Amino acid sequence: MFSRYCWTGFFTGPPRLLHGLLVILPDDADPRSGAVTDLARPGHPARYGDAVNEPEQTDAVTARLKAAFVTFAVLVVVFHLVVVTLAALPPNRYSEAARPTTSYLAPFFTQNWRLFAPEPVSSDRSVRFQGAYRVDGEVRTTEWVDWTDVELGVVRQRLIGGRAGYITNKMYTPLTSRFSALNPDQQEATLAEDPAQALSWTELERDVPAAAEAALGELNAARWIRYERSVTSLATAVLASRDPDVEIVAIRYSLRSQGVTPYEDRRGSATEREAARPEPNERISGWRDALPPDAAELDAVGGFDRRHR
Repeated sequence: MFSRYCWTGFFTGPPRLLHGLLVILPDDADPRSGAVTDLARPGHPARYGDAVNEPEQTDAVTARLKAAFVTFAVLVVVFHLVVVTLAALPPNRYSEAARPTTSYLAPFFTQNWRLFAPEPVSSDRSVRFQGAYRVDGEVRTTEWVDWTDVELGVVRQRLIGGRAGYITNKMYTPLTSRFSALNPDQQEATLAEDPAQALSWTELERDVPAAAEAALGELNAARWIRYERSVTSLATAVLASRDPDVEIVAIRYSLRSQGVTPYEDRRGSATEREAARPEPNERISGWRDALPPDAAELDAVGGFDRRHR
């Protein structure tokens, strides 16, 4: 049935090598016609160069890629579970040593024990903003704006609230903990009490890490700067939207916390209940350069402010 063989060849780049491809031609096939059939039939084993092996090779490559992807995905999941476990452990020398590795969990994968042991809210926390602007070469300051109170309007005015009502509430703890993690020299480098001498972001990003005593101190500085930029951007947008006729040049914020009225004093009048509350605790940041928002951010923040304050 098959009686003739034909060699075809092609040249590849240097060195010039002639590669022969042995193909089987039927008796009535013209070698010059290019008709090549039955490269591998029963009783006729495939030879070097036959295309019959290509699907098998493709399937083998695909299988190896799938196996590599599954292996990689499993390793990532196992690594994440180990990191979450370390982050959720009570503070000890192992969790402290693993802190640089577990830092990527914040803020989206932060773990704590509140899910298993809920603790009722025992204090009112708020984030307030104050800005500085120039008028005739003189630096003046705005009134304090309690942005947390504005955000709570989402909760008070809607049957179903939204995430916009919890932004500063979620930022409060990281802003507090990131600042507390800085050493005294680093904390000192963040302070500027005169709005006319507000710290630039170049100074903050240079001086705060420079005051670190170890690599962990530099990591703490990077974490602090990330949240500091976020709250400053929000504060600038809020104050710029409230007074678009002035240019906000500097920003500072306040973290204020006040405990709720003790249970035994809750039966009195509103005035008596308020008087029984503990004294508030407040930390005011230093002045730093404002971070002007773009038009879309300004419009979004301004619209939210007008709807909920």
